Amino acid sequence: MRAVGATMAPTVIGSRSETTTTQPRTGGNRGNIENYKPRRKAVKVFLRIAMTAAAAVCLAPAAMAQKAAIGEWVKREPVKPDPSKVKVPPGYKVGLFKTGLDTPSSATVDKDGNLWVAISGVLLGSPEADKFEPPHVKIFDKDGKLLREVGKGTFTTVMNEIGYCAENGKTYIPEYGEKIWEMDNVNAQLKLIVKDLFIGDHRNGGITCKDGYIYFALGFPSNSGFADPDNHGWTDIPNDPFWVKHQDGHGTTPHDPVCRDIEHTGLNVRSADGRMTGALLPVGVAAKPGMIIKKQVPCGGSVMRVKMTDQAADGIYPHEKMEVYAMGFRNQAGVAFGPAGTKWANALAVTDNGANDLGHRRISNAPEKLFIITQQGQDAGFPDKEGFGFVTNKRFAWQAYRGNPVDRPLPQLYLGDKPYVPKGVPYKFQFHVDGVRGVPLIAANPNPNGYINPVLEWDTNNPIDGISWSVRNFGADNNLFGAVYGILDTGPESLVATWPLVLRIEFLEPTGVKWSNFAQNIEPGPNAYQKPENRGGLERPNKVVFSNDGRTMYVVDYGEVFTDFQMTPQFYTVPKSGVIWTITYEGR
Repeated sequence: MRAVGATMAPTVIGSRSETTTTQPRTGGNRGNIENYKPRRKAVKVFLRIAMTAAAAVCLAPAAMAQKAAIGEWVKREPVKPDPSKVKVPPGYKVGLFKTGLDTPSSATVDKDGNLWVAISGVLLGSPEADKFEPPHVKIFDKDGKLLREVGKGTFTTVMNEIGYCAENGKTYIPEYGEKIWEMDNVNAQLKLIVKDLFIGDHRNGGITCKDGYIYFALGFPSNSGFADPDNHGWTDIPNDPFWVKHQDGHGTTPHDPVCRDIEHTGLNVRSADGRMTGALLPVGVAAKPGMIIKKQVPCGGSVMRVKMTDQAADGIYPHEKMEVYAMGFRNQAGVAFGPAGTKWANALAVTDNGANDLGHRRISNAPEKLFIITQQGQDAGFPDKEGFGFVTNKRFAWQAYRGNPVDRPLPQLYLGDKPYVPKGVPYKFQFHVDGVRGVPLIAANPNPNGYINPVLEWDTNNPIDGISWSVRNFGADNNLFGAVYGILDTGPESLVATWPLVLRIEFLEPTGVKWSNFAQNIEPGPNAYQKPENRGGLERPNKVVFSNDGRTMYVVDYGEVFTDFQMTPQFYTVPKSGVIWTITYEGR
């Protein structure tokens, strides 16, 4: 595609006959990973490619006109960032800190005001995949001068989050390859501190610290509870280092590690290759009603914590020294404690991405969520609960069951070795609303301590990723801000696009929240959705973070990822389209 405003002829750079599929590189002792194809729903990184979903993307007419033919990519150029195309409230000014970046995914600010920017490396695919810088961290001073690049050649998978800890002056760098690294300062060496985390679609996310502990998010490996080869590309990887270390008697291929003992309902899926796989079990291992799935530490869908002083002699934090702080999430990106000295000081905000609408245990309309964790041990309920309700609620099913076993809506689900057939009810309604809807449970033993609900739900498949609290000098003390990255391949799209945005969440007295769009484009949607005269705004914001004086918000914009499942590859990540925006409070 030609650049906006240019008159050059389009250049075709890909076609359906090509097989340019980009996969994260991997290293270490993960075993045979030839068929590993992670899917993620949004750059947490994003982290969520649903390979069987077909996206419904609203293409701008100009973009359609420039397509040479169905199946052929036309070269796309980065849209020139224009602060005037980003709307913010009165009293705030939008600026540019850095442009022309490849896939910036997160950022943090150290004690000297330096901005550390995680560069993810291309994850989702691009016909220009060879044009991208590899995963690493760029360190800029407060004036935008590049001080150092760290991790090129060391990081082997995409970068996701990054966090500075003021308590000990260290910067923590989660790598989406089952590792976490640390650096003592700008000039220090990388040190590996956590390893052998589990393989899956959703892995290590946000990271923070408080009162001598490191807190870090670990996603739930699968989409909705199954190591299902029809849904995931990692199910047959042998000898997952996590499961070699934490053998549970079921096998060492990847599967979901749980945070509490689960009594199984016996729910199984039969995949296309004929294998029967139980929820929370390795591929090909069937579940029986009443069997117990033992808890693991660390576990999936959790916020874990470990004491800073519990490093072993080799600098690694042993798994057995870790503890579960909160559980029942799916794919957490943002993790942030409230401002010190306020009522929110011990409140841990967590953003969580809902289930993709696919697979044999298909959970529909799963919301994006913001939780506030107030004490250790709280449970959000996934994979049996999404947001405010259990998945047995009718909102989470895509099709009603009216009593004919032939028409059961989830035909590859079984209870034990018997086909799963939903139970009907005595009432009979009009045909268009008759029957029952819902998704069956995995756990037969609800958490006796109960469950927490989110304080905010957001539009399905439009994740709120990186978050930060405003502390002072921003005209919004003790408010929480979050970056909404946007839809990828888990459509359909909403009638009015709910991305890209920076959300503002205000906490009301005595309870409740109020949200508003703090930063947004002139029209809903990214640049491809805009009229030509309105282009130049946000593409895919994935993190917000504040300067040390609190007056400036940095917005990490991953850049353009265009989706078209009539193409190969299905995603076009555009080189050099990433931006670090600034939004500064001018006090009016």
